[in-house]
Amino acid sequence: MALFDAPVRGMGPLDDLRASGEHRLGALTGRERIKLTWGVEPSIVAAPAVRALVAERLPQVDEGAVDLLAINGCCTLPPALQQALGDLSPGEAITQDGVVVAARCTAKELLDHVAGAGALGSRSTELDAPAVAMTPWATLDLLPTTLANDLALLIARGAASAGGRRADLGDHPVQIAPSATVCPGVIIDASQGAVVIAEGATVRPGAILVGPCAVLAGAWIAERAVIKANTVIGPRCKVGGEVGSVIFHGNSNKVHDGHLGDCLVGEWVNIGAGATGSNLLNTYGEVTTRLEPSASVERTGRMFYGGIIADHAKVGIMAAITTGSSFGTGAMIACDRPPACVDRFAWLTPERMARFRWDRFEQTMRAVMARRGAEPGPALLGRLHGLHAAGETA
Repeated sequence: MALFDAPVRGMGPLDDLRASGEHRLGALTGRERIKLTWGVEPSIVAAPAVRALVAERLPQVDEGAVDLLAINGCCTLPPALQQALGDLSPGEAITQDGVVVAARCTAKELLDHVAGAGALGSRSTELDAPAVAMTPWATLDLLPTTLANDLALLIARGAASAGGRRADLGDHPVQIAPSATVCPGVIIDASQGAVVIAEGATVRPGAILVGPCAVLAGAWIAERAVIKANTVIGPRCKVGGEVGSVIFHGNSNKVHDGHLGDCLVGEWVNIGAGATGSNLLNTYGEVTTRLEPSASVERTGRMFYGGIIADHAKVGIMAAITTGSSFGTGAMIACDRPPACVDRFAWLTPERMARFRWDRFEQTMRAVMARRGAEPGPALLGRLHGLHAAGETA
């Protein structure tokens, strides 16, 4: 079984450092979802730009394989698709709006498809149920369903081993791992959805968790935090203030007061005290966005859309984040009213807009990662340095 990147990717800078199967589309990434569903570790066919980086941490496809079940990395794996996968024959594909969702194929056919050099499947069927989330706003559209399915899977598989029920409101399941710490005064509202608090997570006094939501392994929720429905606090994140309909991928901080809503936050992000994001226009109209400065404006079809903050970005204190913002990989934002679209490795202060020098970025990245016992590998450094150099010559 393999997870593959579509030839055209749609997550903007969130695609810079990961394969599609590593996007946290709900409580789980595609890779985690497959492991919990079928008990197998999928191989990865990543886009050429990130293939070396992904190979540094995940198993790659056997290029000699002649019969692969290949699944789009941005697939949320709804029950209707799981049933259809069992009926696929070699040479068949399942599509949705022109995008391949899954196929039975050879490794060569799959590699060619990811490189944009060939179609998958001589025969295809269209899937009715929404199954792929290939843009940030599509991810948020599907989040309530994806998260509910993921929470049910986590609870059923015991991935966050039950430590007893602790719900102040509602009848949906609440699962707290034995190694998690839930302090006195925490309110858990399970009236609209399940709540999972995973291994090693900590929820400090006075915090409010509203289901459906997930606090994943090693995450830390601050005192009096309000974690609203359809929120995922990724592994080893530290989160406070008010957040709702937000996915934190992992190892990111938003500890202090301030609001974030309807947005995706990458890894190793830091959001300073009092920084607040808007997720609703004053006109109550549809939010439009640009995923990066060189891209066209896109319609999201959403009234509520906060935007994205890509990996290794830093947002300073009291920043007012515009509705539909996109902050690029490695951006350093130290001004109170940043533009809606910030390029990779931008250095913004009230006085000027410059570029984050590579040596200073690398020093900062190493310091941040070391606080959680991590360090960048050679492929990650190479990919980031390449992105930085490309911006200098653009």
